[in-house]
Amino acid sequence: MKRFFSPISSKLPQSSSSAQNAPQVEENLNQLDETHHSAKRFKQGVDFDSLPADPKKRIPIRDYHPDERDEIRRAYIQRGPHQPRIREFPQSDLFGLKRRFNRKWFKKYHDWLEYSVTEDAAYCLCCYLFQDESIHQGGGETFSSIGFKSWHKKKRLDTHIGKSNSVHNQAKKKCEDLMRQEQSIQAAFVKLSNQTKLEHKIKLKGFN
Repeated sequence: MKRFFSPISSKLPQSSSSAQNAPQVEENLNQLDETHHSAKRFKQGVDFDSLPADPKKRIPIRDYHPDERDEIRRAYIQRGPHQPRIREFPQSDLFGLKRRFNRKWFKKYHDWLEYSVTEDAAYCLCCYLFQDESIHQGGGETFSSIGFKSWHKKKRLDTHIGKSNSVHNQAKKKCEDLMRQEQSIQAAFVKLSNQTKLEHKIKLKGFN
């Protein structure tokens, strides 16, 4: 998975009206307008550069036209999980204790864990890309659309991964298979192109 997913960093502009606990962001490599786009249930063509980076602002994959979903998935996989570099994540009051997202989790769960600055919540890129009817198993719905905020329950991240046949690992494998498929298609085109060039050279020699 590491060769397919390259976590990205982002930098969001600070607003003068930000709440006191708003995160202070250091870097942003995707300064895009991330307003929530209306659902595209019919094929219109997708501007991949405008796909929202923040997990909370994304449209559910199932709301895109079926013919566009794999291309959108590839675009997100190539970007990698949304992992903004923040000086200090906002604190939440959990049962009288102040807790927050731990930036070290990005390193441990580098190939799928995402963080939404908008929602102050964690998400799973793999499960977002391949949501289905069984996604609620293993906390999939929490990590794909709702958002995980129980910072005092770090073990939930491992529970989400689960065993080899878990919903998360199935989604992760689908991501890997999708990228392998793309590589195979590209390799086939290169092979076809080389074969065409060879045939063209043979024809030219025949005329000489």
